[in-house]
Amino acid sequence: MRVLLAPGGMHPQPHGVPLTELGLGAGAVAEALARGWARSRPGDGLRLLPLPDGGAGGAAELPAGTVAARLDLRGTGPTGQERGARLVRLGPGCDAPGTWFLDAAALCPVPADPDQARREAEEGSTAGIGQVLGAALEVVGPDEELVVGMARTAVHDGGAGLIEALGGSGPAVRALRGRRLVLALADTSPLGGLSGAGRALAELADLGPETAQEVDRRACARATGLSTDLASRVERAGQGERVPRVGLAAAAPVPTVTAWGTGAGGGCALVLRALGARALPGARVMAALLGLEGALGDRDLVLTSAGEAFDVLEDCVPQVVGRAAGALALPAVLVAGRAGVPRGELAAAGLCASYGLEDSRAAAPAWDSGGAGAVAARLEAIGERLARTWSR
Repeated sequence: MRVLLAPGGMHPQPHGVPLTELGLGAGAVAEALARGWARSRPGDGLRLLPLPDGGAGGAAELPAGTVAARLDLRGTGPTGQERGARLVRLGPGCDAPGTWFLDAAALCPVPADPDQARREAEEGSTAGIGQVLGAALEVVGPDEELVVGMARTAVHDGGAGLIEALGGSGPAVRALRGRRLVLALADTSPLGGLSGAGRALAELADLGPETAQEVDRRACARATGLSTDLASRVERAGQGERVPRVGLAAAAPVPTVTAWGTGAGGGCALVLRALGARALPGARVMAALLGLEGALGDRDLVLTSAGEAFDVLEDCVPQVVGRAAGALALPAVLVAGRAGVPRGELAAAGLCASYGLEDSRAAAPAWDSGGAGAVAARLEAIGERLARTWSR
């Protein structure tokens, strides 16, 4: 049997936001499932295609055969700590050779420590994202495409730090003029509004309701002012948008703070879109770059994964994989730390079954207990079980 393993990362998700410091990335998930499957059915043909979604660590998850070059950039974390962000150039092993990917989300991942998350929400800056973006633009050729991974953060400064790190509005416009910039968003929430990133700060960063509201108000005001100014400067400079090579439909060029996909990077997604960047769901972007559809062509079964699945979110890795498999009438199976998706919703996403690492019994340990090694062992066990059930 020929099986494609196309998992997403598996991370605990308190309040619906993945903590990428914990759990396993997509590559480690694929390897663990493959080890388990191979123990049970060593004669089956397994192909591993881990799918990052634009979240922190995505550059490290790219299959080795797809990467032509790697550069490690340095930037400032939300509260002054030094952090790294990897810049990679995709090679001939993928569907978009010559495209660059910047793991900007690595500068500001949501901390697992609530106290650190609170500090980042109240005092943090997105300057580091601006620093690594500026450094990446010096490396990437003017006619090459740069895909920037961005995700939810505890930092909520409306993108002000990013613009400051680029030298201010004028230099930022000049730096991005005519550049092919695509934002691969792991989180597509708006910046403000009832469903916005700011609304979740009270729980995510353990802030009081009044403090969270004030932090959100300031961020939205900054982002609105910056995006209005930047869009005006871009228009005066005659900067036109360019269609991204990943070939996916784009969102509106200059959205408001309550629009889709403006909350990633604490508002950086909004100000970069005002500068001419395109914003797209990260899982769709990475699937297109890495050639998911082509990888499905000779397979009999597809496995994908998520950390915690009680519904299938639009454009998440499982849905992107499931629908691509469904278009070819291939069965696709979801593995999750916690799995509680209704059958009808699974079917609508192109998924025919789901398996959870966490036992449904109340006394059973949480799926992510024991750290990364324990999660990998549970995935190996699930891999063996899946092979016994599905291999033919």
